[in-house]
Amino acid sequence: MQRFLALIGLVSMLAACGSSAATQAPTTAPTTAAAATATTTPEATAAATEAAAEATTAPADTADTRTIKHVMGETTITGVPQKVVVLEWVYVENLLALGVQPAGVADIEGYNKWVDVPVELGPAAVDVGTRGEANLETIASIKPDLIITLQYDAEKNYAQYSAIAPTLVFNAYPESGDQYTEMIETFNTIADVLGKTEEAKAVLSKMEQTYAEAKQTLAAAGFENAPYVLAQAYTSNSAAEIRLFTDNSMIAKLIAKTGLKNAWTDSTFQVYGFSTVGSEALAGLGDIHFMYVVADDDNPFASGAIKPFWDSLDFVKKGQAYPLGGDVWFFGGPLSAEVLAERVVKSLTKQ
Repeated sequence: MQRFLALIGLVSMLAACGSSAATQAPTTAPTTAAAATATTTPEATAAATEAAAEATTAPADTADTRTIKHVMGETTITGVPQKVVVLEWVYVENLLALGVQPAGVADIEGYNKWVDVPVELGPAAVDVGTRGEANLETIASIKPDLIITLQYDAEKNYAQYSAIAPTLVFNAYPESGDQYTEMIETFNTIADVLGKTEEAKAVLSKMEQTYAEAKQTLAAAGFENAPYVLAQAYTSNSAAEIRLFTDNSMIAKLIAKTGLKNAWTDSTFQVYGFSTVGSEALAGLGDIHFMYVVADDDNPFASGAIKPFWDSLDFVKKGQAYPLGGDVWFFGGPLSAEVLAERVVKSLTKQ
């Protein structure tokens, strides 16, 4: 439960930071993000300088030098990076999907607990600290060819990372458009940088095939164009606090590909892809299929104070409330998308 609350709490904290937070992507992790400069020791600075010097003196094949645009500007990359340090879990998943094992990963223990995808992170990956507070000395000791991170992290540490290795920065939570499109574009950019464009095509093709199979199965079971609402819920001050996912979220976009229709709308654009509501909002949802994620040890809908209200809801009485499990990862890449699509089918068809 503590890990689950930390995950939701950090996203909520960033969302409450006002206009400046709107340009930051939440780390959505079971950890708190402190200033990364806390890990910038003199030893770390020296190691970073040494690594940068080695990169500068290494022979370069200008024919293989490319300039990659990202949210923090442009980065020049020579050749195909072999040692990649990844500081956000979605990009770890992207590498694994492409058949690449990262050399360094932020919070390996947390990744293994929260991200359930069919490709495992190998034992050789070095833990480089927490997401948002990576250890620069550890990163420099790996001597990476590339660092990949999230905008929220890079806004504090981009100069330090770039002194160690070429650094690419992405924003999984754009202020316009949708998260799904951003996820695909970023996945393809990473694939291009790593020389894995053909592998990326295969991964995305398999993902689309999973959607098509899910859509066919749901249609055969009578769920074609069925209205749904997707929620993530937890207990806060003895009450249920609920996230209802909007159409710009990655998961709403991928569920749409299975033939279901999102019944939740918000007049305000939600940069993180969800509205936060109280349990009373559920009474107005109408005749929908309610899919939800709660932690195994924190199901507010089963608590004594809320359960009578929960049991009175029309979609609950009709058997149209579907727990997806506490281990569904809403903030991942193509592999997580496949897992969620399959879980939706199993839940609705009660397989």
